Amino acid sequence: MEYALIGVAAAYAASRDSRYLTALERGIEWLAAREEMTDPAWKGSWFYAYSAASPYDPVAISPGPNVQDVRGVDATSALFVYLLYLHRQLTASDIFVQRFAQHGQSALDFVIARNRSIDGFFVSSWQKRNGLWVLWQFQYSADQGDVYLGLHAGSVLYDGVDRRYGKVADFLQQNTARTFFDPNVGRYAVGRDVGGNLDAGSDFDMIFPQGYVPWVFGTSSENVAAYQWLVDGVQTDGSVRRFVGDPGYSLSVAVLAMSAATLQRTSAQASVDWLLLHNYDRDGGIRDNSVVTSSKYSNVAGFTILALLGRPAW
Repeated sequence: MEYALIGVAAAYAASRDSRYLTALERGIEWLAAREEMTDPAWKGSWFYAYSAASPYDPVAISPGPNVQDVRGVDATSALFVYLLYLHRQLTASDIFVQRFAQHGQSALDFVIARNRSIDGFFVSSWQKRNGLWVLWQFQYSADQGDVYLGLHAGSVLYDGVDRRYGKVADFLQQNTARTFFDPNVGRYAVGRDVGGNLDAGSDFDMIFPQGYVPWVFGTSSENVAAYQWLVDGVQTDGSVRRFVGDPGYSLSVAVLAMSAATLQRTSAQASVDWLLLHNYDRDGGIRDNSVVTSSKYSNVAGFTILALLGRPAW
């Protein structure tokens, strides 16, 4: 949902259509109402999924074998604060920042206290296994970007002279590229396991961080190389295909164009044109890939808006 709202924020920045600002504000309010703010152990966090019907209770969901539920996702807590930052930038008003200050600071405090590894990077989430909540200690490359967005935003919104959030954000900005970039394959790994070993990933999983990490962190030799890895997958028709049988994902094109915006490159236009021609639906949705029967997701739509508008993270 937060990725979708980032796209809605970009739509408002470009159009000043009040519908998009209203949607952003309603989304922030909905998220704040779901945030755990009473249980000290989980204060500042969310469950992974909620019912679509009022009162929107948490819904247990299993992303893998022997997992009964997920909560405390690092990206969810961090990106909530980034949304508050975007709202202030778009409105030149501190109304939402002040209204949800406790929510925002609690969210950042949670990920620092509960999801940060001893090496300074952030692990994904807490999983319920055999009735117990256990920290899943996998560090996604893209998650470091998510957490940086929230912490840097939190530093702008909340930090005093001690720069509590800013110092952690600085660490991620200075160390993510050299830690998660895999020189053996010339791109970012999907992430690192508990032993610090890089997981190069395969198929679709390896594509997202190559565009998302550069979009967040900006120019560096690693980010330029990751962007070029995506460019090397651009086909003559403009689609981005990086493995045998790749059906042409919308998200691959979106993160290519997003990273191009931050790195100030112009080589993504043909790919964006392909996305609109092949994966855009009449109902306004973006199909997951070029297969006509593929699903449509709100987060892919949000990223596509960023791609269409050439919107950098900051």
